[in-house]
Amino acid sequence: MEKFIFAFENILKEDILRIGMVLDGLYPSDIRVRKEAEFLSKSHEVFVLCNRNEGEEKFEIINGVKVFRAIKRHNTALRGIIDIIASINFIHPLFKRELPKFIDENQIQALHVHDLPLAKTVLLASKKHKIVSVLDLHENYPAALTTWFSWRKNPLIRLKNNIFFNYNRWFKYEAKMIVKFDFLITVVHEMKERIISQHKVLPDKIIVVPNSEKKEFASSFQNNEQPYFNNQKDKFIISYVGGFGPHRGLHTAIEGMKFVKEEIPNALLVLVGPSNKDVKLHLESIIEENDLENFVELRDRVSFNSVVNIMKGSHINIIPHISNEHTESAVPHKFYQILLSGSPLLVSDCAPMKRLVVEKEIGYYFKAEDPKSFAMEVVKINKDYNQATKKSAKGYDEAFNGSLNWEHTSKELLKLYDDLKV
Repeated sequence: MEKFIFAFENILKEDILRIGMVLDGLYPSDIRVRKEAEFLSKSHEVFVLCNRNEGEEKFEIINGVKVFRAIKRHNTALRGIIDIIASINFIHPLFKRELPKFIDENQIQALHVHDLPLAKTVLLASKKHKIVSVLDLHENYPAALTTWFSWRKNPLIRLKNNIFFNYNRWFKYEAKMIVKFDFLITVVHEMKERIISQHKVLPDKIIVVPNSEKKEFASSFQNNEQPYFNNQKDKFIISYVGGFGPHRGLHTAIEGMKFVKEEIPNALLVLVGPSNKDVKLHLESIIEENDLENFVELRDRVSFNSVVNIMKGSHINIIPHISNEHTESAVPHKFYQILLSGSPLLVSDCAPMKRLVVEKEIGYYFKAEDPKSFAMEVVKINKDYNQATKKSAKGYDEAFNGSLNWEHTSKELLKLYDDLKV
């Protein structure tokens, strides 16, 4: 790609850029934002404007990143009201108020906004201050809205979502925004191709920065020796760790267990993570309907140490996502974390995950939302576990020594900002 020559008056002729990241969330708890900010801070100055929980410092320097927690995080009800206000014209009133001060006092030269909701707010600020704008799309947000809210039963919440957070409204907003930003970042090539196809964005404006994991994450498994499944040594453990949302495909794995148990009587599916009441009741009803109380367990959110122990101690780690416009545009962090655990990986055939599993020969895949296909792959892994461990060993090598780690995949991110230096 030819070097882009900017006429923005705030880009200085120096080697170090002052990059302002904007996040409608908490820092450093957002994994993707933290990795990007810390990585860029080794070569440039990075400032983060974000939310603040009660008790957090308003300003803090974390691993070289200057964090400004200028937006007080309110309770759930008030946040919902603010979200509605922001969705009316897609301008967030609190970030709009803070951005000018953030830009001027820190002499920001490029604004890097994380995800679609704050896009317009940040874009207007970048245009006013004549600085570079970068939109980091963590996912297909319009499609994600449809997925996230599909199991919500509260009539008032459903009405609010249908009016303010419906797919068509946010797709049109996405279409307007992404063509106006100087650069876009996506997490997978499939998302990049979607944007090019649907919105006619030039390929040179888009870079891909996956949710890959740092090599050092591998040490987490070496330093956590206490087995999570110590009381279930006689079980063949199939585990999932993460959110329990409707797009996760957990229902497919549960229903698949009625076929798995016929071939593997000691099989146990363990689903670990936070879930709201509606989701938990839905999954419990599937377990009961299929008489799987002895073969499926739902467990609450656990500590980080327990997460790595679950991955390390499982015979199979699964990512059973359903196939839709949302899941076909991303690969979750846990995919790369599982690779570094050295344990076998089974995913649904969502295009990005299937592509990596097939091209690198690092795991197995089944047909999304097909319980029998899921069961067939579980049984295949169980019957030839030696082959499964060979694939997982190759997965570890790709994630540690190959191209599927943060140290490798983040190079495009650094190049984007290095190329802005004039």
